[in-house]
Amino acid sequence: MKPISTLIIILCVCINLGAQWKIGPSAAYGFVTQESAQINVVPMENFSAYKMEFVGSTPVQSIGFMAINDLGPVFLQSGLFATTYGLDFMLDGYKFMDRGSHIFREQYYSIEIPFNAGIKVHGFKIGLGPVLDIAVDKDSDLAAVSGYRNTTKALDFGFQAMLGYRLGILNIDLKYLNKFSSITDAFDLGYDELKYKKSANRFMLAIGVAF
Repeated sequence: MKPISTLIIILCVCINLGAQWKIGPSAAYGFVTQESAQINVVPMENFSAYKMEFVGSTPVQSIGFMAINDLGPVFLQSGLFATTYGLDFMLDGYKFMDRGSHIFREQYYSIEIPFNAGIKVHGFKIGLGPVLDIAVDKDSDLAAVSGYRNTTKALDFGFQAMLGYRLGILNIDLKYLNKFSSITDAFDLGYDELKYKKSANRFMLAIGVAF
């Protein structure tokens, strides 16, 4: 927890150092863009074949605070957001499980710290920048499956593009987050190799106020 606390403190100090930073609450709602797809499994442990698919996701929900700094035609925008979403997986024929499809959900809880830079014209904002994702917790139905291992990274990264509009203190932003890690990087099933390169990229609509 010490690295997480340090990062949060550094962010808050950096925001408060500039008198032009405006801060306020923000909330966002969105969805994972990746569609259902089969995951290629290379059995390495008991060499028994089984079927695995990514079958969908829950809505993405986020709440926290935003910070924005106007520098003439340029703006900087950051924040600190508690985010949660779930990913659903189907297993069929895995080890001693009953035959038939079984759906398992992995629910993620994280702290996201984005930092965007861009230009603004007549209230419209266009920006992009990196996103730091700090893992806080995870609830996994897969944890009950034999051989399951939680391999979630404590720190993960992504890249975000945003298109927004600012009206007084009100900020409305449409964001697209591209995560660097694969959907299957967060867990293993025994020593089987899960070949799947798609990420939990997502669109988010955020509304916030900055004073």
